[in-house]
Amino acid sequence: MKDDFCYFENHECKYYPCHKGSDNINCMFCFCPFYTFANCPGNPVFIERNGAKIKKCTDCVFPHLKDNYPKVISLLKTQPVAEESLKEYVHGGESSKRIKYDFSVNVNPLGMPARVKAAIKKSVKKASLYPDKKCQNLKNAIAVKKNIGQNNVLLGNGASDLITLVARWLQSQRKTRVLLLAPTFGGYERALLGCGIRPRYYDLKREDGFALTKDFLSCVTDDLDAIFLCNPNNPTSAIIEEELLGEIVELCTRKNITLVVDECFMDFVDKKKNAGVCKYVGAHKNIILINAFTKIYAMAGLRLGYAICSDSGVVKQMEFLQSEWNVSSLAQAAGLVALSQESYIKKTSCVIERERLFLEEKLSSLGMKLYPSTGNFILAETKENVFEKLLDDGILVRDCSDFKNLGKGFVRIAIQTRRKNKILLSALKKVLKENDGR
Repeated sequence: MKDDFCYFENHECKYYPCHKGSDNINCMFCFCPFYTFANCPGNPVFIERNGAKIKKCTDCVFPHLKDNYPKVISLLKTQPVAEESLKEYVHGGESSKRIKYDFSVNVNPLGMPARVKAAIKKSVKKASLYPDKKCQNLKNAIAVKKNIGQNNVLLGNGASDLITLVARWLQSQRKTRVLLLAPTFGGYERALLGCGIRPRYYDLKREDGFALTKDFLSCVTDDLDAIFLCNPNNPTSAIIEEELLGEIVELCTRKNITLVVDECFMDFVDKKKNAGVCKYVGAHKNIILINAFTKIYAMAGLRLGYAICSDSGVVKQMEFLQSEWNVSSLAQAAGLVALSQESYIKKTSCVIERERLFLEEKLSSLGMKLYPSTGNFILAETKENVFEKLLDDGILVRDCSDFKNLGKGFVRIAIQTRRKNKILLSALKKVLKENDGR
């Protein structure tokens, strides 16, 4: 088969790769660019295989003859975005009501480090100039800190920007069979759907505290192209045990599955409990690690994140898909200084650990069901109207009813300072008492 017809591969088809080596292609069943699109011009029939619905393309009414290549390209340009990707996604910190205390966003309660603020103010003087589009100084600093090559680091406009970039890269490589956890951060689903990729889901179980167990290994199947993991997971705050994480890494490497791990909350976790996936990156080219300055350094409004991958070719491919100058000079300056704030990180870890224990004890005494937490937030299950009642008092927690596998009554509570935590507990006590008094 000629190289210019090898971009689109449907590995789900039982006939794949039946046309490989053939010069006279009648219909490219296995190399169809429309396979992941909602409105396929071939009017496909769907069949069940291994618990999933896939397209049966053997009776396709739109054969991709060589003479039709211009028409194929034209149709690709006009294909509509999948309808699911247009749905509204909720995020913490968003409400039309006046909020006095925000427990919906998981940003460091200690606030932005003073030296980082100073660096931002200083960099404003050069804000009229274009930033370094290669982010070379910051990239080098991250490479040193993570003990990896400079060409293995990619900077982005926050973690969400990088998640979308990974989805675009997967699409460009025709890696369309992707597995997500449920529940997990909705940004993965949104990014994938926006690229025409409909993910599969692995349901986390309530009886396991919504934590990943060895059961998951049986779902890491040969037909997968990629897996997204959030560690600690959002909104559950459950961490992947180190032994299990190592098994997942080895299994994905053996099966040539891209493993995307979001560790935006890992800096809040005691390193004695879990070191995350970073130690595996150097020896495993299939891992893409995503992290951000957003949460740990309280830089949500500045937007700065990074990805690392030991396959410099993958990094280069993703860089090609990025827009130029997507990281401001202010963000780069702030990131450089933030990386040196080791004492700030240690202090944060101590505060989060202390306040988590305090909140867990008090919330449990109020009758709320809590799920095991390791990050800087807690997943709780309580009366269905607690979210609305707290909002009436100017207190915002994250309503988790829009997460897959959760529902009404699930809320995510960010761990704050002792003063703010007491204010929340006082309001919750009043709300729950009112509910019981009805």
